[in-house]
Amino acid sequence: MIILTGAAGFIGSCLAPSLPEPQQHCDPRDREMLSPTQCLRFIKENEITAVYHLGAISSTTVTDTTKVTKNNILFSSQLLELCVARSIPFVYASSASTYGSIHGPHREWQPPKPINYYAISKTAFDLLAQQKILDNPDAIIVGLRYFNVYGHREHHKGDMASPVHKFIQQARSTGEIKIFAGSDGFKRDFIHISDVVAITKAAGSFKSSQSGVYNVGTGIPRSFEEVAQIIASQVGAKITEIPFPDHLIGKYQRHTQSDNKKLSELGGYTAKRLTLEEGIKETLKQL
Repeated sequence: MIILTGAAGFIGSCLAPSLPEPQQHCDPRDREMLSPTQCLRFIKENEITAVYHLGAISSTTVTDTTKVTKNNILFSSQLLELCVARSIPFVYASSASTYGSIHGPHREWQPPKPINYYAISKTAFDLLAQQKILDNPDAIIVGLRYFNVYGHREHHKGDMASPVHKFIQQARSTGEIKIFAGSDGFKRDFIHISDVVAITKAAGSFKSSQSGVYNVGTGIPRSFEEVAQIIASQVGAKITEIPFPDHLIGKYQRHTQSDNKKLSELGGYTAKRLTLEEGIKETLKQL
Protein backbone atom coordinates (compact mmCIF):
# COMPACT_ATOMS: atom_id res chain seq x y z
CA MET A 1 0.00 0.00 0.00
CA ILE A 2 1.34 3.42 -1.01
CA ILE A 3 0.43 6.58 0.91
CA LEU A 4 0.16 9.80 -1.08
CA THR A 5 -0.46 13.08 0.72
CA GLY A 6 -1.50 16.19 -1.17
CA ALA A 7 -3.28 13.85 -3.57
CA ALA A 8 -5.85 16.49 -4.50
CA GLY A 9 -3.13 18.98 -5.39
CA PHE A 10 -1.31 19.73 -8.61
CA ILE A 11 1.70 17.41 -8.41
CA GLY A 12 -0.09 14.80 -6.29
CA SER A 13 -3.01 14.38 -8.69
CA CYS A 14 -0.58 14.00 -11.59
CA LEU A 15 1.65 11.56 -9.70
CA ALA A 16 -1.15 9.23 -8.50
CA PRO A 17 -1.92 7.61 -11.90
CA SER A 18 1.74 6.71 -12.38
CA LEU A 19 2.11 4.92 -9.03
CA PRO A 20 1.22 1.24 -8.59
CA GLU A 21 -1.92 0.19 -6.76
CA PRO A 22 -3.11 -0.06 -4.07
CA GLN A 23 -2.90 3.54 -2.88
CA GLN A 24 -4.37 5.48 0.02
CA HIS A 25 -4.77 9.22 -0.53
CA CYS A 26 -4.57 11.95 2.08
CA ASP A 27 -5.72 15.53 1.55
CA PRO A 28 -7.95 17.63 3.85
CA ARG A 29 -9.32 19.51 0.80
CA ASP A 30 -11.10 16.36 -0.40
CA ARG A 31 -13.68 14.79 1.91
CA GLU A 32 -13.24 11.40 0.27
CA MET A 33 -9.56 11.33 1.23
CA LEU A 34 -7.97 10.82 4.63
CA SER A 35 -7.32 13.79 6.88
CA PRO A 36 -3.79 14.18 8.30
CA THR A 37 -4.89 12.57 11.60
CA GLN A 38 -6.55 9.65 9.80
CA CYS A 39 -3.49 9.28 7.60
CA LEU A 40 -1.16 8.85 10.58
CA ARG A 41 -3.49 6.28 12.11
CA PHE A 42 -3.75 4.39 8.80
CA ILE A 43 0.04 4.10 8.53
CA LYS A 44 0.24 2.73 12.08
CA GLU A 45 -2.43 0.10 11.39
CA ASN A 46 -1.47 -1.09 7.90
CA GLU A 47 1.42 -2.48 5.87
CA ILE A 48 2.84 0.47 3.93
CA THR A 49 5.42 0.14 1.15
CA ALA A 50 6.16 3.85 0.58
CA VAL A 51 5.00 7.32 1.57
CA TYR A 52 5.01 10.17 -0.95
CA HIS A 53 4.43 13.33 1.08
CA LEU A 54 3.44 16.21 -1.19
CA GLY A 55 0.86 17.87 1.03
CA ALA A 56 1.63 21.36 2.37
CA ILE A 57 0.49 24.94 2.61
CA SER A 58 2.23 26.18 -0.53
CA SER A 59 1.34 29.87 -0.43
CA THR A 60 4.41 32.07 -0.37
CA THR A 61 2.35 34.94 1.05
CA VAL A 62 1.01 33.10 4.12
CA THR A 63 1.90 34.85 7.39
CA ASP A 64 0.18 32.62 9.97
CA THR A 65 3.19 30.91 11.54
CA THR A 66 1.06 28.56 13.64
CA LYS A 67 -0.78 27.31 10.58
CA VAL A 68 2.30 26.89 8.42
CA THR A 69 4.25 25.19 11.22
CA LYS A 70 1.42 22.75 11.97
CA ASN A 71 1.00 21.72 8.34
CA ASN A 72 4.48 21.98 6.87
CA ILE A 73 6.67 21.01 9.82
CA LEU A 74 4.70 19.16 12.50
CA PHE A 75 2.67 16.86 10.22
CA SER A 76 5.72 16.25 8.04
CA SER A 77 7.75 15.32 11.13
CA GLN A 78 5.04 12.94 12.34
CA LEU A 79 5.11 11.17 8.99
CA LEU A 80 8.90 11.08 9.01
CA GLU A 81 9.07 9.53 12.47
CA LEU A 82 6.54 6.85 11.54
CA CYS A 83 8.40 5.98 8.35
CA VAL A 84 11.77 5.72 10.07
CA ALA A 85 10.31 3.58 12.88
CA ARG A 86 8.57 1.24 10.41
CA SER A 87 11.34 1.22 7.74
CA ILE A 88 9.08 2.80 5.12
CA PRO A 89 10.68 4.74 2.24
CA PHE A 90 9.77 8.42 2.65
CA VAL A 91 9.77 10.81 -0.30
CA TYR A 92 8.75 14.39 0.40
CA ALA A 93 8.34 17.66 -1.46
CA SER A 94 10.86 20.32 -0.60
CA SER A 95 11.17 23.54 -2.58
CA ALA A 96 13.64 25.72 -4.44
CA SER A 97 12.25 28.58 -2.35
CA THR A 98 14.71 27.48 0.35
CA TYR A 99 17.48 29.12 -1.69
CA GLY A 100 15.73 32.48 -1.45
CA SER A 101 17.93 35.38 -2.45
CA ILE A 102 20.90 33.23 -3.50
CA HIS A 103 21.68 33.75 -7.19
CA GLY A 104 21.72 30.48 -9.13
CA PRO A 105 22.83 27.97 -10.13
CA HIS A 106 21.56 26.53 -6.86
CA ARG A 107 23.39 23.60 -5.30
CA GLU A 108 22.05 21.46 -2.48
CA TRP A 109 25.01 22.13 -0.19
CA GLN A 110 24.50 25.93 -0.22
CA PRO A 111 23.25 27.49 3.04
CA PRO A 112 19.54 28.35 2.63
CA LYS A 113 18.33 31.95 2.59
CA PRO A 114 14.50 31.75 2.72
CA ILE A 115 12.63 35.03 2.29
CA ASN A 116 9.07 34.07 3.33
CA TYR A 117 7.34 31.85 5.89
CA TYR A 118 6.60 29.06 3.42
CA ALA A 119 10.27 28.87 2.45
CA ILE A 120 11.30 28.94 6.12
CA SER A 121 9.03 25.96 6.85
CA LYS A 122 10.51 23.98 3.96
CA THR A 123 14.03 24.87 5.08
CA ALA A 124 13.29 23.80 8.64
CA PHE A 125 11.99 20.41 7.57
CA ASP A 126 14.91 19.86 5.19
CA LEU A 127 17.26 20.37 8.13
CA LEU A 128 15.27 17.94 10.28
CA ALA A 129 15.23 15.34 7.51
CA GLN A 130 18.95 15.67 6.85
CA GLN A 131 19.76 15.16 10.52
CA LYS A 132 17.41 12.16 10.62
CA ILE A 133 19.33 10.66 7.68
CA LEU A 134 22.61 11.05 9.57
CA ASP A 135 21.12 9.42 12.68
CA ASN A 136 19.46 6.59 10.72
CA PRO A 137 21.79 5.47 7.88
CA ASP A 138 19.49 2.57 6.93
CA ALA A 139 16.44 4.80 6.45
CA ILE A 140 15.28 5.87 2.99
CA ILE A 141 14.49 9.59 3.14
CA VAL A 142 14.42 11.62 -0.07
CA GLY A 143 13.63 15.33 -0.26
CA LEU A 144 12.93 16.80 -3.70
CA ARG A 145 13.50 20.53 -4.11
CA TYR A 146 11.03 21.25 -6.86
CA PHE A 147 11.78 24.33 -8.89
CA ASN A 148 8.96 26.05 -10.83
CA VAL A 149 6.64 23.24 -11.81
CA TYR A 150 3.98 23.89 -14.45
CA GLY A 151 1.47 21.95 -16.52
CA HIS A 152 -2.17 20.87 -16.49
CA ARG A 153 -4.22 20.50 -13.27
CA GLU A 154 -3.05 23.81 -11.79
CA HIS A 155 -6.52 25.34 -11.86
CA HIS A 156 -7.15 24.95 -8.10
CA LYS A 157 -3.95 26.80 -7.08
CA GLY A 158 -5.37 30.26 -7.69
CA ASP A 159 -2.76 32.96 -7.12
CA MET A 160 -0.11 30.29 -6.44
CA ALA A 161 -0.41 28.83 -9.95
CA SER A 162 2.64 29.11 -12.17
CA PRO A 163 3.09 32.05 -14.56
CA VAL A 164 2.62 29.56 -17.40
CA HIS A 165 -0.87 28.64 -16.18
CA LYS A 166 -1.84 32.24 -15.36
CA PHE A 167 -0.65 33.59 -18.70
CA ILE A 168 -2.45 30.87 -20.66
CA GLN A 169 -5.69 31.58 -18.82
CA GLN A 170 -5.34 35.32 -19.40
CA ALA A 171 -4.51 34.87 -23.07
CA ARG A 172 -7.48 32.59 -23.69
CA SER A 173 -10.04 34.59 -21.70
CA THR A 174 -9.05 38.17 -22.59
CA GLY A 175 -6.51 37.96 -25.40
CA GLU A 176 -4.10 39.86 -23.16
CA ILE A 177 -1.23 38.73 -20.92
CA LYS A 178 -0.34 41.02 -18.02
CA ILE A 179 3.25 40.90 -16.79
CA PHE A 180 4.90 42.81 -13.95
CA ALA A 181 7.23 45.66 -14.80
CA GLY A 182 10.76 44.25 -14.92
CA SER A 183 9.64 40.74 -15.88
CA ASP A 184 12.62 40.41 -18.19
CA GLY A 185 14.74 40.34 -15.02
CA PHE A 186 12.69 37.75 -13.12
CA LYS A 187 13.98 34.34 -14.16
CA ARG A 188 12.83 30.92 -13.05
CA ASP A 189 13.82 27.32 -13.72
CA PHE A 190 10.53 26.07 -15.18
CA ILE A 191 10.09 22.28 -15.22
CA HIS A 192 7.15 20.46 -16.78
CA ILE A 193 4.97 18.26 -14.57
CA SER A 194 5.73 15.14 -16.64
CA ASP A 195 9.43 15.38 -15.72
CA VAL A 196 8.59 16.04 -12.07
CA VAL A 197 6.30 12.99 -11.94
CA ALA A 198 8.98 10.75 -13.46
CA ILE A 199 11.65 11.87 -10.98
CA THR A 200 9.31 11.72 -7.96
CA LYS A 201 8.16 8.21 -8.80
CA ALA A 202 11.75 7.05 -9.24
CA ALA A 203 12.75 8.49 -5.84
CA GLY A 204 10.54 5.88 -4.17
CA SER A 205 12.99 3.21 -5.34
CA PHE A 206 16.14 4.89 -4.00
CA LYS A 207 18.41 2.95 -1.67
CA SER A 208 19.29 4.12 1.82
CA SER A 209 22.74 5.15 0.55
CA GLN A 210 20.95 7.56 -1.81
CA SER A 211 18.97 9.31 0.90
CA GLY A 212 19.25 13.07 0.79
CA VAL A 213 17.86 16.28 -0.67
CA TYR A 214 17.91 16.71 -4.45
CA ASN A 215 17.17 19.55 -6.84
CA VAL A 216 14.44 18.91 -9.41
CA GLY A 217 14.71 21.41 -12.26
CA THR A 218 15.98 21.79 -15.82
CA GLY A 219 19.05 23.88 -15.08
CA ILE A 220 17.91 26.54 -17.57
CA PRO A 221 16.36 29.76 -16.16
CA ARG A 222 13.87 31.61 -18.36
CA SER A 223 12.33 35.03 -17.75
CA PHE A 224 8.64 35.69 -17.11
CA GLU A 225 8.73 37.89 -20.20
CA GLU A 226 9.91 34.93 -22.30
CA VAL A 227 7.07 32.81 -20.93
CA ALA A 228 4.57 35.47 -21.94
CA GLN A 229 6.12 35.80 -25.40
CA ILE A 230 5.99 32.04 -26.05
CA ILE A 231 2.35 31.81 -25.00
CA ALA A 232 1.37 34.99 -26.86
CA SER A 233 2.88 33.65 -30.07
CA GLN A 234 1.07 30.32 -29.77
CA VAL A 235 -2.30 31.61 -28.61
CA GLY A 236 -2.37 34.97 -30.38
CA ALA A 237 -2.43 37.49 -27.53
CA LYS A 238 -0.88 40.83 -26.70
CA ILE A 239 1.38 41.54 -23.72
CA THR A 240 0.73 44.42 -21.31
CA GLU A 241 3.06 45.56 -18.53
CA ILE A 242 1.60 46.37 -15.10
CA PRO A 243 3.22 47.81 -11.91
CA PHE A 244 5.00 45.40 -9.57
CA PRO A 245 2.80 44.76 -6.47
CA ASP A 246 3.95 46.42 -3.25
CA HIS A 247 3.16 43.34 -1.12
CA LEU A 248 5.68 41.23 -3.09
CA ILE A 249 8.61 43.62 -2.76
CA GLY A 250 11.43 41.82 -0.96
CA LYS A 251 9.57 38.49 -0.97
CA TYR A 252 10.01 37.57 -4.61
CA GLN A 253 12.88 35.43 -5.88
CA ARG A 254 14.57 37.08 -8.84
CA HIS A 255 16.42 34.04 -10.12
CA THR A 256 16.18 30.26 -9.71
CA GLN A 257 18.37 27.74 -11.48
CA SER A 258 18.77 24.10 -10.56
CA ASP A 259 22.17 22.48 -10.52
CA ASN A 260 21.25 18.89 -11.43
CA LYS A 261 24.64 17.29 -10.86
CA LYS A 262 23.72 15.49 -7.62
CA LEU A 263 20.63 13.83 -9.11
CA SER A 264 22.36 13.06 -12.41
CA GLU A 265 25.23 11.31 -10.64
CA LEU A 266 22.79 8.65 -9.43
CA GLY A 267 22.39 7.53 -13.05
CA GLY A 268 19.24 7.28 -15.11
CA TYR A 269 18.23 10.92 -14.66
CA THR A 270 20.35 12.57 -17.34
CA ALA A 271 17.72 12.45 -20.10
CA LYS A 272 16.99 15.85 -21.62
CA ARG A 273 13.93 17.35 -19.93
CA LEU A 274 11.25 19.20 -21.90
CA THR A 275 12.24 22.70 -22.98
CA LEU A 276 9.95 25.55 -21.96
CA GLU A 277 8.66 25.77 -25.52
CA GLU A 278 7.93 22.03 -25.61
CA GLY A 279 6.34 22.08 -22.16
CA ILE A 280 4.07 25.03 -22.93
CA LYS A 281 2.94 23.37 -26.16
CA GLU A 282 2.14 20.19 -24.22
CA THR A 283 0.29 22.17 -21.55
CA LEU A 284 -1.81 23.99 -24.14
CA LYS A 285 -2.93 20.62 -25.51
CA GLN A 286 -4.17 19.46 -22.09
CA LEU A 287 -5.84 22.64 -20.81
